[in-house]
Amino acid sequence: MNKIVSLNDPNIKEFLNLKEFNLKNENHICAQSEKVVLKLLQSPFKTLKVFATENFFSRHEKVFSSKLNIKKLVAEKTLIKTIIGHNHHQGVFALAERPSYYPITSLDSKILILNGLTSPENVGSLCRTAAAFNINSIIIDHKTVNPYLKRPIRVSMGNIFQLKIHLSEDLPTTLSVLKKHSYKIFGTANEEGSISIESSDLPRRAALIIGSEGHGIDPEIKYLCDNILKINVTHNVMHLNAASAGAIFLYELSKKR
Repeated sequence: MNKIVSLNDPNIKEFLNLKEFNLKNENHICAQSEKVVLKLLQSPFKTLKVFATENFFSRHEKVFSSKLNIKKLVAEKTLIKTIIGHNHHQGVFALAERPSYYPITSLDSKILILNGLTSPENVGSLCRTAAAFNINSIIIDHKTVNPYLKRPIRVSMGNIFQLKIHLSEDLPTTLSVLKKHSYKIFGTANEEGSISIESSDLPRRAALIIGSEGHGIDPEIKYLCDNILKINVTHNVMHLNAASAGAIFLYELSKKR
């Protein structure tokens, strides 16, 4: 273990200014809090260093017994608490290599597609919900917040580490590829002509698109969908938050085997 006695120690420089982390560390990810870091350690991601108290390392000695190449940085709790954002990091940090995106051919039979989602909270929540319903393949377009940023990782509670993420630079082309591989594409919107998710007949190979928080699915993307699905809600509400609506759609999708 490397004993850290000062915030000036270069071994912990990545964890000191977390607001600018993603601006300076494009090839790495940062995990914060005990639960999230433990999920990272259980994943195939390559963890480079963990910064925590001696108590954390002793309680999880078995986990680290097979992680010999990880640099373990230990400090007193009083020192770690001086790092801004203690309510989020809870005194436990990890730095790992950002993984490569999965090729589209390696995705599962059920896929969640995010089209233009700009809220890190919504992206993180949708990743957590998808993992909860065993829908482990996600496609993001170039307008969507990267799920490997620290805030989506935190909101997903580390469940992002079990998902297959594919980055689409041209979503219409990606949808065409999916169709060639026998996927049916389903958009989501509460609009005239859409089909209730409860009465829909979703096939085994299906891709579900959640659109942006403010504008929904892009028109050119909606045009390529086989069907548009909706959630039956009262006229007083009409539309749900992207993460809330996504949870309902993903639950219904998970019931189709």
